Amino acid sequence: MRKYLLYIPTACILLVMFTFVGCKKEYSFEGTDAIINTDTTSGGGTPAGIRVCPACIGKNVPLLAEWNFYESNSFFCGVIDKAVVAPEKTAFTFFGPYSCHADSGIIISAYFDGKVLNKDWFNISTRNGAFYFYDNIGNTFAYISSSGNFTVTLESYIHQTRIATGTFNGPVTRANGTIAFISSGRFKVKLE
Repeated sequence: MRKYLLYIPTACILLVMFTFVGCKKEYSFEGTDAIINTDTTSGGGTPAGIRVCPACIGKNVPLLAEWNFYESNSFFCGVIDKAVVAPEKTAFTFFGPYSCHADSGIIISAYFDGKVLNKDWFNISTRNGAFYFYDNIGNTFAYISSSGNFTVTLESYIHQTRIATGTFNGPVTRANGTIAFISSGRFKVKLE
């Protein structure tokens, strides 16, 4: 009987190990951390009735190295890890993770033909923008823009500080092939 009692702790440890190894978190905005915002004030919060995770509440005006956007009735926000200007200084790209799931995030590129980022610019737009919302767990794009349909606007670019503030919006294709619309996207970034 004692011989069999030694197997019980070992079996419990193996059961716990297999339980945790076999679990894979579902990374979805519709997950348990998504809430419906009930803030009815207009004091810097997201509009009432918008699904937003707790990390994004009140983040509708990005600080330096932050981004945000709406898709339908959902609000997304995050930080910008890296931003680079193309060698010819007519384009830039930035990317960074989603605040609510570090395995997801955005990549935005903007190509400003004929407008060199070697001086201050204000209110310039391009439809040659690219938008990707990636998911590293599934190695997929939850949203991806098609060529020539996504708009990126530089509200201001101050060359001395290299800080760019702007907006983005446009149609995107979801991973399942349906069309969505990214709206009221905002960013503030230092271009390197």
